[in-house]
Amino acid sequence: MENQVLRVIQRLAQDVGTPRAVSVYMLATAGEWAQLQQLRVEPRYYTCSESFWMDCLVTDILRKCDLPSTVDREAVAVETFYSCEKECFHTNSYLRRYLPNHLLLETRAQSSVYDFIGRWRKNVDFVLGNLPDTLTPRFSGGATYADTGFLKTTPDKMSSTPTIYSATECLLPFWHQTSWSKSLTASRPWQSRPRTVRGNIFFTVPKDGTKFRGCAKEASIPVSLQLDVGRLMKRRLLRIGIDLKRDQMIHRYAAMRASVSGDEATIDMSNASDTVCRVLVQLGLRSDWYELLNSLRATHTRVNGKWVRLEKFSSMGNGFTFELETVIFATLARTVIADAGGDPDSVKCYGDDLIVPSMHYKSVMSALQLFGFQPNPKKTFSEGPFRESCGGDYWSGVPVRAHYLESLPDEPQQWISLANGLRRVARADPRHPHRWDVVKSAWLRALDPIPSHIRRCRGPEALGDTVIHDDPQNWAWADPPRTRHQVSFIERDAGPSQDGIPRKRIYTLDDGSQDGWDQKWVFAYIPVPNVLPWNHWLPSVQLACCTLGLPSEGVTPRDDVSGYRIGRLPVACSSSWLPTQYWGSLQ
Repeated sequence: MENQVLRVIQRLAQDVGTPRAVSVYMLATAGEWAQLQQLRVEPRYYTCSESFWMDCLVTDILRKCDLPSTVDREAVAVETFYSCEKECFHTNSYLRRYLPNHLLLETRAQSSVYDFIGRWRKNVDFVLGNLPDTLTPRFSGGATYADTGFLKTTPDKMSSTPTIYSATECLLPFWHQTSWSKSLTASRPWQSRPRTVRGNIFFTVPKDGTKFRGCAKEASIPVSLQLDVGRLMKRRLLRIGIDLKRDQMIHRYAAMRASVSGDEATIDMSNASDTVCRVLVQLGLRSDWYELLNSLRATHTRVNGKWVRLEKFSSMGNGFTFELETVIFATLARTVIADAGGDPDSVKCYGDDLIVPSMHYKSVMSALQLFGFQPNPKKTFSEGPFRESCGGDYWSGVPVRAHYLESLPDEPQQWISLANGLRRVARADPRHPHRWDVVKSAWLRALDPIPSHIRRCRGPEALGDTVIHDDPQNWAWADPPRTRHQVSFIERDAGPSQDGIPRKRIYTLDDGSQDGWDQKWVFAYIPVPNVLPWNHWLPSVQLACCTLGLPSEGVTPRDDVSGYRIGRLPVACSSSWLPTQYWGSLQ
């Protein structure tokens, strides 16, 4: 580890001063990273929010960081894959007796389960409704079976030979109607016939310092249709009050409220998407919905060169996995609570994050375990003053979440992100101003490696990590630009994506609006996206991409930044000239 990072950790541990901080200081100084990243903070061993927060602060800052380790984290991900497949196999074997073609009810308890499945199925049917009349292929920034590395932009995917599963070929008429298919037929007819592949490809992404997370690269045509099905499910979930576009903030507020009242429990599943087994989906979904999803999913995964027949229904990386698991968990909990005479609308669900009334916690847990799901004991809370959901940790209403360093900083923008993260968790609750005293020295040390001309770029939290967050009197005020232009920047703490994988996002801030009397500007350290001009691709591909509304100046691969520059960003001010947060126009 670089000396600068070690100095920040040591300073933070010294200022915290608890026994846990002493342990972190000694392990960090000795370079015992594996032991350090295995440390955990358990809420049940604490009696107040501040002691818990301080120990979280020093324990968790490096927990997800990519540090040298003796643990083979990829091997752990592969082992987890096979372990989840084994669990799904046993769950499939158990649940198969409830399928109409294999119905075998030998006990009264099994008859009760069968009746429950019938009621649950009605709730799922209410959410999903009828099948869509058509499917429109959609694109994401992720890799596919044949589109990997730098060649995974939308025009790259439209230029390569498409891949498909044999079960998906019945849906090819939807693809043939698209500009994607027509552009290939016109410019590269020898590539217009999709290549049939057996399944998806297993790969891993970082999760924390002790293990990687397993994902899968899907075939290009199925994943484009999966994304459209996921979009439809997301819209249909609004029928039961679940809005996946904004429910993260709702969950955090609910977790904060529950940590005070104790009326609600927060539940998080271990390896949730990898334990949604095939038979469970067949039991819960209407036959036409099941046939549609089953035709789009991969039946096999290639792991280390070996093909494995999947016992799970869909992998992480599938375009509808996140929405499907939300439907399953939400409707299961709603059915349990309705059976007990409770209010099903009290259920909140975001992927595998559930919030349910505490009085129904045990019943919901029993139902989840019956269908093969295991709660994560480190993230599931029904008693005590602590609750956690969707990245929000609260102790009796007080935010206690720490900042996670995902990689060792070695560039100015990374040091800015670290400094901002430390400041953000220290100032998350104005009722505890003493937290800033604990963090301030470490914050200053995080600023030391930043060149002085960049260190002057200070502004409000609303501008993300393009500026160093500081008090208004220290902001780097700038004169308005003479010309209007668009500025792109990266919001680094973007949270999980639809498929659950953490990723960075590139936003576009349009400063070409009218400059009002209350408009002011600050200097910022702005990333410059690497824009690939359209002349890299054939005219037919360019035309097809235009129909999707891609920008006329070109496309930017995910996380591809050519460099950084100091520029100006707008900040709105109130009528009393007191600076306030302002996002501008984000697209």
